[in-house]
Amino acid sequence: MVYFCRSNSRKYKEGCKIMDFYLGRSDWKTLQRGEEHSFLLVNGLGGYCSQTVIGSNARHDHNLLTAALVAPTKRFAMVRRIEEILHVGSNAYRLDSQAYVTSSDDAAGFRFLDSFFYDGLPSWEYMAEGVRVTKRLTLVYGTNSLAIQYQLYADEGVDAWIEVIPVYGFHSKNDRPLTYETISCRKKEDRLFMSTKEASLYLDTDGDIESMEEEQVQWYRFDQDGPDGRDGWGGGRKIHKIKSAHTTEEDIDKRVLNGSVMLNLIYGMDENWMNIQREREEKTQNDLSAVFSHLWNQEHERQKAVMEQSGRVSETARQLAVSEQAHLTRRDSTDGMSIMAGFPFFGDWGRDTMIAFYGCTLAIGQMEAAKSILQTFMRYCRRGIMPNLFPEGKDEVMYNTVDASLLFINALWEYLQHVTEKECDPSFEAEAIKTAESIISWYKKGTDYNIHMEGDGLLAAGNGLWQLTWMDVRFGDILPTPRHGKPVEINAYWYNAVCIVRELLKKQGEEEKAARLDVLSEKIKKSFLKKFTKPDGTLYDVLPENGEPDDASKQVRCNEIFALTMPFTMIEAKQAKAILAQVRRELYTPVGLRSLSLYDPQFHPHYGGTQFERDMAYHQGTVWAYPLGAYYRACIRFSDEPRQTAKEVLHQLDQLNAALAEGCLGQIAEIYDGECPAESRGCFAQAWSVAELLRAYEDAETAVVFGRNI
Repeated sequence: MVYFCRSNSRKYKEGCKIMDFYLGRSDWKTLQRGEEHSFLLVNGLGGYCSQTVIGSNARHDHNLLTAALVAPTKRFAMVRRIEEILHVGSNAYRLDSQAYVTSSDDAAGFRFLDSFFYDGLPSWEYMAEGVRVTKRLTLVYGTNSLAIQYQLYADEGVDAWIEVIPVYGFHSKNDRPLTYETISCRKKEDRLFMSTKEASLYLDTDGDIESMEEEQVQWYRFDQDGPDGRDGWGGGRKIHKIKSAHTTEEDIDKRVLNGSVMLNLIYGMDENWMNIQREREEKTQNDLSAVFSHLWNQEHERQKAVMEQSGRVSETARQLAVSEQAHLTRRDSTDGMSIMAGFPFFGDWGRDTMIAFYGCTLAIGQMEAAKSILQTFMRYCRRGIMPNLFPEGKDEVMYNTVDASLLFINALWEYLQHVTEKECDPSFEAEAIKTAESIISWYKKGTDYNIHMEGDGLLAAGNGLWQLTWMDVRFGDILPTPRHGKPVEINAYWYNAVCIVRELLKKQGEEEKAARLDVLSEKIKKSFLKKFTKPDGTLYDVLPENGEPDDASKQVRCNEIFALTMPFTMIEAKQAKAILAQVRRELYTPVGLRSLSLYDPQFHPHYGGTQFERDMAYHQGTVWAYPLGAYYRACIRFSDEPRQTAKEVLHQLDQLNAALAEGCLGQIAEIYDGECPAESRGCFAQAWSVAELLRAYEDAETAVVFGRNI
């Protein structure tokens, strides 16, 4: 069981802190049990550090240092993991844990692991023969750097030391080590310099480095890759070992302090950054442990600043703020900011960026990042369509999305509502409004992928094998969730976008243009309510381009919830309540909304199996976390008693604490099983999942704490 320490979030005390997660021996009774929980640290460049809480790699994507050679998606597995051997006298105890391809070789160091603690940064505590070992590590935000510290505590006269053997990758995140490629290794200015054709890495340590006779490729078994359809094995190279001082040695170079031994490893890919750390070390009398403490405290302070800047009161919401900021990243190719859709699999995608935009920027006070993201998308807008996937290297920009452009207009509106007079940039605003206006124009007259406005004012999109909405999975020439025609959420976005541009043009004094859009918005509203409304007041999911509702139209999906949460909506309170009641009956779970009613004959209760089986289930009942935020926000928005409803929403949001303590600690996953969503699936940290739930907290706290309606 994971224990977390928090105040009663419903009391909303000022000064709450981020969640603390405690795990103990009951959480790793076996290696498999120990691999059920993981952690994630990020560097703001797309790079990250992630392992299980017992220090093993259970996924191909687990690495101590996944560096972004080009931010954010040219990522290399640099330091895969570290073998750790505690020596006490003539006895040796292996502290690290890892499953190997040959299971008889499995390392079971979790037997000596007493506790794991995570408060935004991980720390471990081991014990063998009365010798206690603590381990801490941190990434350094804004750089491809990793700092690790070991400390040994032994009784007087006990001879103990620790030996660590780093395992290196030096290969692309999704590849395996090349058995024929060696890692060049040499001393450079009293630090170790390692390199291959594509990457280099520096190591500074206060331990004694001993070269190994030859490189050894270790092959590991990754049991958590199976559910994602991966073959579940990979490896890394051992080229040297590093030994600490002995506890019986005299105080030499600060390595033995007050009966304890320190061993520090500082990794970095930037020589200038490493030189800065060397200068810091020299100022502290060549004490590398002081450098580590500085980096550790620096990261804690950075996370604390994110919490405070979010303005959230409840501890769970403050945790979500820090978790969401982890997805904010720099993009080298555009010289701007972007949002990573999900760790460890996804890069930065257009649709995901726009859905997560508010939670990842405005909700945590990142106004400059918000502006940068909008500017990047404006630069790449083509024929009214925003990118769905940015280029890497020689790859072309992909524009296969109908909603990213409409959600861009919504993101722009929200940004302009938040920007202060001091932050206002008239030239940016004018350019952004021009871009938004061009999107409306292109969508009206028609653009790529059969995106066009029909005679009734509604928006249609999609043809052939192109899936343009978020339910976009495709297996070969099979479309498990075909939504060509007029999807309900797309037309809700369309109406909202037209209304927003109308208001922005009014602000600019463009009354004639605004008047034309006013007429169009009324036409869209009239057609939407007439054609999308079912006899019971709920909404059809998708309408054929030129025809009556079919079987697919009548399916109950979570997409109708988005019609209730746009700044401009066609839906009145009575109809909204009918929609919300249906969502509660057929789609609601505490961790997300089902993508298809559990009463539908096509409902898939589980997500797993082969690629084909997973794709067939992906949007056919699988629970998605991100629509849950819209559901909660709609409950408050259309309530007769918004303050009381907000209190109930906050009570329900408290159930997220269990989700935050499952899978990747402190994060919300991409998806869960449809029938019984007890275990996270897909990406263990998903940007739009966290963003939308953080936004729900903001709306609820606004209604409860500050007494304002949404």
